[in-house]
Amino acid sequence: MTATPTTRTLGLDTWMTPPELFDPVHALFRFTGDACAGSAVEARLPAFIPPEQDALSTDWSMVGPRVWCNCPYGRSISAWFHRADAMVRGASVDTVVMLTFANTDTAYWRRYVAENEHCHAVVFLHRRVRFVRPDGVKSGAAPKGSALIVYAWHRRATRWPVHLYADATSPESLLSCGLRDVVGAVLLDKDSDI
Repeated sequence: MTATPTTRTLGLDTWMTPPELFDPVHALFRFTGDACAGSAVEARLPAFIPPEQDALSTDWSMVGPRVWCNCPYGRSISAWFHRADAMVRGASVDTVVMLTFANTDTAYWRRYVAENEHCHAVVFLHRRVRFVRPDGVKSGAAPKGSALIVYAWHRRATRWPVHLYADATSPESLLSCGLRDVVGAVLLDKDSDI
């Protein structure tokens, strides 16, 4: 399947995660690959799945065990949640961290975040994310709030995912909001007894 406006946000595939948001999260999780980049210029990591390979049908293990995913925010967004869940549930990858709109009133949010046993944490981001174009120019603020969703291959021990809050424009806020504790609980060795 090739990338079309229904699988990429409104036909615009060039919105990148701002470094002040990506860098501290990457420092904690040490991502091995990017599941959704339009090109090498747009990828936040050297290993990425380009649109020609269709990340919705490609095994994400090709980019390693810890995957970053700033997926398109268009009509097919629930398919990206489904794919992230499938990749950790089937243990193709150990961890997926998604940056997405915080659409808490949707059926897919309830299914793939609130009630999903592989979703360990949600970081609600204060200040709307200002995405970056490949030429380095920042966009205006996103039309609504965003969140980081943390998935892991093992089931969470609690009824609900951990809920955290951070300033999207502050690396210090992202590092001190409690996400570091989540990383310790999520990045478990598959060979250990849980």
